[in-house]
Amino acid sequence: MSEAPRARLAKALAAHHPLIYVLAQEERRLEHVLAALAAERYGAPRPITAWTGTRGFTVEGRVVEPACEPLAALRHLLESAEPGFYLLKDFPLLLAADPRLVRALRDLYEALAERDVFVFLSCPQLVLPDALARHVFMVDLGMPDEAELAAELAAVLARHPPPAALPQGWIARCAAAMKGMTVDEAGHLARRLVAEGKLDLDACLAEVREEKGAALMREACLKFIPSGVDIARVGGLENLKEWVLSRRAFFTGEANTAGVPLPSGVLFMGVSGCGKSMAAKLVAGAWGLPLVRLDMNLVLSGAYGAPEFAFDRSLRTAEAIAPVVLWIDEMENSFGYDTETRGGGNNQNVFASFLTWMQEKPAGVFVVATANRIEKLPAEVIRKGRFDQLFFLDLPGDEERASILEIHLRAAGGDPAAFNLKALAALTRGWSGAEIEQGVQAAVVHAWQEGRAFTERDVMWSASRIVPLSRTMEEQIKQLRFWSQERATPASRKPAA
Repeated sequence: MSEAPRARLAKALAAHHPLIYVLAQEERRLEHVLAALAAERYGAPRPITAWTGTRGFTVEGRVVEPACEPLAALRHLLESAEPGFYLLKDFPLLLAADPRLVRALRDLYEALAERDVFVFLSCPQLVLPDALARHVFMVDLGMPDEAELAAELAAVLARHPPPAALPQGWIARCAAAMKGMTVDEAGHLARRLVAEGKLDLDACLAEVREEKGAALMREACLKFIPSGVDIARVGGLENLKEWVLSRRAFFTGEANTAGVPLPSGVLFMGVSGCGKSMAAKLVAGAWGLPLVRLDMNLVLSGAYGAPEFAFDRSLRTAEAIAPVVLWIDEMENSFGYDTETRGGGNNQNVFASFLTWMQEKPAGVFVVATANRIEKLPAEVIRKGRFDQLFFLDLPGDEERASILEIHLRAAGGDPAAFNLKALAALTRGWSGAEIEQGVQAAVVHAWQEGRAFTERDVMWSASRIVPLSRTMEEQIKQLRFWSQERATPASRKPAA
């Protein structure tokens, strides 16, 4: 497990805090941790005495004291508890129903001051009356680390051996991808993968991403994007591709990156339709990470509580499922700074929280932000230290347009060799990648309406009927290019035509 929660539990024992409140999602995992600490404290293995309101006190599943009533359970601890660890499961949830339990816990706190008895109150959420705030020692067990997940995977594989030996590093790679899952969730997934024979590493990692996405259904402001973009299916953007691939090992575990700071985030700005959203998917696809989009409209709507609360909860959820790519689309709109396109002003509290979090966030959350009008954003957002790199995605050049055309022609079922890509690239000069895709799709529809396969003439026909954004928004694009000249790194290797 993570050393911080275990170290904090050890501090509670060393300071002889008799009442210890543990925020824990997994009781089985907590019992294993307490058993290890008990063995260290008493010099030999010692079972944990657990209590539930349905069975009373049990040791290794055997009932030793049928005191199911919470007040009777505390009285038992007060009068006859032997030295050791006592785990009261879900006990904090009972405190609001009976104020006498608060008084009884305070009495227990005083009575156990000189006895070698430690009472752990476990609950998945924090439910603590003010009257007890000074009497309990707080510990958040958190989520399991890679070592715990790897141990669970190894245990599952030992009980359910796969038909063939797994490649070296399989457990480590899967455990790293499963960070943010509970031990139980990882165990269930591993058993399913063995039963279904899905033990190829790429297939396993895809299943892990899908499971993490399913977990996000509980968080309304976060949306799981089910699939990334294959970097081989992206035309142009060579500088961006090179940057992404050079940092792939940080998240795939393919190389030892110990001691090297992990990438924190990247900001994509540029002309609308030139691939900023696709670039976010490209990062997730290249690194094999789940892609999660933070819907700031829902955060600021108030439908999920105060915006500050909804935003903080979304960030905590992203941290819990890390490693993950967190996508914030159209930042100038998300925080209300582009007042020309949105009616309201900005939310300073949410924006301040975002800046602080970007500075202090855990390394496993990689932020991808996009902006169409980056000049609207305050300087604090784009300074170094919050984003590793600022890329400008411009209109594609001649070679890039030919590459984009080839990709979309093949995706539409055509043979690129049958098309004059050089002529079509010249015809679509000034077009964005999205406009090229739309042009090919329109050509396919036109040919279908005439009952034949689409040809180069259909592409030319559709091209003649599309007015590119570079013509309708010429002044705005010029201004954006001028702003980016000395402030951003071009995503493309060559300047756009």
